[in-house]
Amino acid sequence: MKNLIHSLLVITLLFCSCQSSTSTEKTKQIPPNILVIIVDDLGYSDLGSYGGEIETKNIDDLANNGIQFSNFYASPNCSPSRAMLMSGMDHHKAGIGAMSGRMIGPNQKGVPGYEGYLNEQTVAFSELLKDEGYRNYYVGKWHLGTNDIAHPNSRGFDQAWWQVEGSPNSHFNLTPNKYIKQKTNYYENKEAKQKASQDFFSSNFYTDKLIGFLEKDTKKENPFLGVLSFSAVHIPIHCPQSHIDLYKGKYKEGYEELRKARLLKQKQKGIVANDVRLSALPPTAIPWDSLSIEEKNYNARRMEIYAGMVDNMDDNVGKLIAYLKKTEQYDNTIIFLMSDNGGAGFNGWQSPNGVKRFENANNSIENLGKPGSANYIGAGWGSATSTPFRLFKRHISEGGLRIPMIVSGGYLNSKPKFKKGLVNHNIFSIRDIAPTIQELVGVSYPSNNYKGRSILPQTGKSFSRLLKENPTQPIHNEDEIFGWELFKRKAVQKNGWKIIWIEPEFGKGKWELYHLKEDPTERDDLANTHPEKLNELIAAWQIYQKENNVIISNGELLFP
Repeated sequence: MKNLIHSLLVITLLFCSCQSSTSTEKTKQIPPNILVIIVDDLGYSDLGSYGGEIETKNIDDLANNGIQFSNFYASPNCSPSRAMLMSGMDHHKAGIGAMSGRMIGPNQKGVPGYEGYLNEQTVAFSELLKDEGYRNYYVGKWHLGTNDIAHPNSRGFDQAWWQVEGSPNSHFNLTPNKYIKQKTNYYENKEAKQKASQDFFSSNFYTDKLIGFLEKDTKKENPFLGVLSFSAVHIPIHCPQSHIDLYKGKYKEGYEELRKARLLKQKQKGIVANDVRLSALPPTAIPWDSLSIEEKNYNARRMEIYAGMVDNMDDNVGKLIAYLKKTEQYDNTIIFLMSDNGGAGFNGWQSPNGVKRFENANNSIENLGKPGSANYIGAGWGSATSTPFRLFKRHISEGGLRIPMIVSGGYLNSKPKFKKGLVNHNIFSIRDIAPTIQELVGVSYPSNNYKGRSILPQTGKSFSRLLKENPTQPIHNEDEIFGWELFKRKAVQKNGWKIIWIEPEFGKGKWELYHLKEDPTERDDLANTHPEKLNELIAAWQIYQKENNVIISNGELLFP
């Protein structure tokens, strides 16, 4: 009898041990997949969830099931923002102190931080994830250099299909043609690519390429990092035939009316406060009522095509999400979706060396948005994309710096404390994304040295706890200094106060002071009435400048 009892006891213990082991395995935390989606030159108010009228149902679903950020800052231009995104530090230290080879003054050449590529003193978050066994893919615009330290394969990506330069020559093909006086280089890993299928369109191709990389990988038991970096909606504004007429007649009332409509929706959605006023139109925008009927029709068509391009981009986001759900990867995926700067509101196509890059383009109203055209939306519509803020891309005003930013995905929705669809109004920086991703996957940023390279510390702060607990709490202290500089334009913000310096005609050519907590659209310059606050912010600027090795170019200002 004793032997029988002993045998039963042993069997029971073995069974319980197996059950416990199985339970432990089930509850063991699997590192999440990370998907980063970057939209090029997308304006603050273009998405439906940020007040826009463009149908962006897939991205809006992400916002409704995640966190939207209303006070998220990038740099005023693409490659500096991308350097901060990948490195978690200010772009003046990361190698893009000036615009990737452009606007480098004689006093900046040869200075650390102004190399024109993602430099040796940075460690991209993709490298750290690669060290942890992640399978990493990059598709789309890179704009961070091509040398041995800067290209995607050197920065932890197993597979990469990448656009080297900032501006595509066309969204319909890879090779230059008769109407374009510039060349854009494309690579698959280290192999140059010059041919594409006849039905090539950048957003469609990039999305399919990333899905292809995910589908072909043989290490699917490992989590993935995927970066989908759209060229849309960077100029030239092109649109596939499937979307080119979706918004016909939508913009006949003009950009002033569009700004009013978007602001109203932003207030209804809680993106901005009810007392926010629209900024003034930029000085380069002609009032809509001053245009002739022909000019109104032509300019309305420009915006129709832009909207179709945004709509097509959103459809591709939906295609990628559908793939992740079909392959049962979505529930363990965190998605970061953002623009790289404010919407683009510059006029014309003159490049820094004075060459009119697209002077032979067919920009007839019938051909706008199609192959052979070189569409851009101009200052009026550009201002509408940045509703309600002042100015747009290339400027350190709020319209150039604030971006739409959404964090979502199935991984977050599985968290019991996570509240969907909230808007966080606290200040954040694109520098915060790299440390956030690192903390989410459980990797630490190295100190001083990485694989034989002397490195600088990250200055961004992780907001990963927002994704587990209260999505509305602040991460940065009130007295923390946030600074920006590019194209000689400069700004600093501290505790809701901001000073900016922009040359005429866009600015005053001297420091302006704004209280963003009461005046986020920078309408009321308080420099004369609050001299003590102005001096406090100038001192903050000097701290930012010294800490980040900011050198103001002594060269000619090339970009309007």
